[in-house]
Amino acid sequence: MGVELPVWGRVVNSNGVVPFEVVEAYLAVFQDDLIRSYRTYLDTRRANRPTAEYREPTEEKWDEFQKHFELRKVELGTCGRPYGTPCAHEHACIRCPMLRVDPAQRRRLEEIIRNLTDRIDEARANGWLGEVQGLQVSAEAARNKLASLDRMARNRPRASVDLGMPIIPGER
Repeated sequence: MGVELPVWGRVVNSNGVVPFEVVEAYLAVFQDDLIRSYRTYLDTRRANRPTAEYREPTEEKWDEFQKHFELRKVELGTCGRPYGTPCAHEHACIRCPMLRVDPAQRRRLEEIIRNLTDRIDEARANGWLGEVQGLQVSAEAARNKLASLDRMARNRPRASVDLGMPIIPGER
């Protein structure tokens, strides 16, 4: 798939640059070609899969599957770990990159950061240096999650923008 080098050689302008209109048209076609190829691949895989694999799940398996998603709901949001995988961080969710913080839990996250800061101060005062180190890791992870929430809020589109239909030169 894709355009061969000799073809690109004819498309490149005198400055050695592919005109934007050509790239734009190619990408539009490539995306369609990619989707078509992937669908063909899936159809072939499904045709070759043994029919026994398409059976109804047992009640036990179905309950296990549903329970996995119930257990993904945690204090600050949702655990994004894949189905059937154990918690790799021993339920230290604040440190886990798989935690998806619910924006409605922002105040709770701020409260956790304040609490961790207080606990770091207490640990320093008592000379618990190992505790300080662990709490600092958690506090930094919590601050990163808060910064992520802020980024999401800034980048969230306020309203949709109509870009119109793309026009590909030479096509009607």
